[in-house]
Amino acid sequence: MRINLFGITVRVVEVLFFAVMLGLGLSMRIALFDYESGDYHYFLSVWMQECHDAGGIGYLGIEPFSSAGSTINYGCMYQYIIVMLHYLKGFMTDMALLKSVSVIFDVVCAITIMRITYLVTEGSTSKALIAFGVVMFLPSVVLNSSAWAQCDSIYAAFLLLSLLHLMKDNGNRTFIYLALAYSFKQQAIFLIPLLIILWLMGKVKLRYILWFPAVIFVTIIPALLAGRRLSELLSIYLEQVNTYTYLTMNYPSIYTIVAEGLKEDYRKMIISAGTMATVAVLGVVAFYMRDKKVQIDYEFIITLAIFTIEICLFTLPVMHERYGYFPELLAVVYGITRYKRMVVCAFMQVITIMTYSRFLFGSTVTVLWPLTIGLFMVIMVLGYDLWLQINSKEVRNA
Repeated sequence: MRINLFGITVRVVEVLFFAVMLGLGLSMRIALFDYESGDYHYFLSVWMQECHDAGGIGYLGIEPFSSAGSTINYGCMYQYIIVMLHYLKGFMTDMALLKSVSVIFDVVCAITIMRITYLVTEGSTSKALIAFGVVMFLPSVVLNSSAWAQCDSIYAAFLLLSLLHLMKDNGNRTFIYLALAYSFKQQAIFLIPLLIILWLMGKVKLRYILWFPAVIFVTIIPALLAGRRLSELLSIYLEQVNTYTYLTMNYPSIYTIVAEGLKEDYRKMIISAGTMATVAVLGVVAFYMRDKKVQIDYEFIITLAIFTIEICLFTLPVMHERYGYFPELLAVVYGITRYKRMVVCAFMQVITIMTYSRFLFGSTVTVLWPLTIGLFMVIMVLGYDLWLQINSKEVRNA
């Protein structure tokens, strides 16, 4: 007997495997629900209380930091979720409600990774289901939602859907999902270098980009109707960028080798220079790739996506440890295409567990530069693999 499971035809025993992985993964997360992170204590719980004080829907109309009534610095899409959770107050604690939303999107991420793996492996249901199980127990995913109460799974779910439809040559949905991801978190822009390179190679059509501003505008309409200013809503991410001036926010980037005691003026200069250097490095990659006559298959897209995103994270200043969330998900697909590549996925997880633990649990990892060396090695391996794919007969046009 065959069953359709999210577009994949599977046997009953495979459905049982899916159900067991789902149940165990959810149980693992629920076990961490009582853990209160610093981010929840100092930020998320405050936003929930502000929403309660404003009576729910009224919270949308308060301009952040213009009064004591709102201090939220996330996009309004996440604020809509907080408002909706206000009306569920009493069913669970605020922390459990927030974590539940993130866990729901954990499952969406795992299912989408399963669908992407099914495409990349040319219809292997076993590898697709293994990918689902891996994501359900991936440390970075579990800790992010159920311990940290963060919402990276939400924007990552939409980014994965964007990538899935990019691989299916559906330009409309590619940019619609990309815009939805961006409306939740600014880190969605890390997918843009991939899209630019694929546009230069003829894979992406530029006209679909018009969906991006259209969807962004639609997402802010409720906040506009509530009384917020258009200019304020469109500048939320600009305010986020200007909030921090540390060269690295616990991410093992190249900036871990710079002394921590630099004056703020010097740090700002390095931040500006580092941003331009990142654009230059990605520009070199795009220039190299633009004329390559290669068969742009699924494996190539996944490898290029992880490679370009990791370059962004490694060379951009002011990166948080959580910004590696999306490429760490893609590394599961990358590893399952050829199992020896799973070493890259595992290595990335080890680095992430160490950086997460520094913040969440106060681990004994006191310096980041050894992890920087490890991440640099990962990028080199990915770059070498990409070069091999470009130059192999399997991906070269006849």
